[in-house]
Amino acid sequence: MRPWLAALRGSGRQWLPFAALVLSAGCTHYVGRGSDLYYQGRYIEAAHVLEKSEPRLEGGSFEEQAEYGLYRGATLLRLGDLDGAGRWLEFSRLRLGESPGALTPAELELLQESLIALRVDLDRRAAAGGF
Repeated sequence: MRPWLAALRGSGRQWLPFAALVLSAGCTHYVGRGSDLYYQGRYIEAAHVLEKSEPRLEGGSFEEQAEYGLYRGATLLRLGDLDGAGRWLEFSRLRLGESPGALTPAELELLQESLIALRVDLDRRAAAGGF
């Protein structure tokens, strides 16, 4: 065997964990892209990315679904779609109940803050005579 081929094969084993990480991260790329846009304050773009990737949600893990619901709901809340925000934040909360470690501590905090802000906005809308 040629030395460069042996070296390449040997290094392939070293890259295996990295490759597995990259491939597994690819499954949640759409959530990562949506959350990045959310944190950049680019809510319309985040909403678009997340909406377009909704069909992938069915095959996702509870963790992916919880993250997706969180960022979709938080984004819609920022855009003023209270009903949509409520639906997705509740979806995230339910997935979290099925898999308690699904969200990071920072994501849990965002979920709690978003649910509180949603409640305040819904109360404000009700007091103003809205539906």
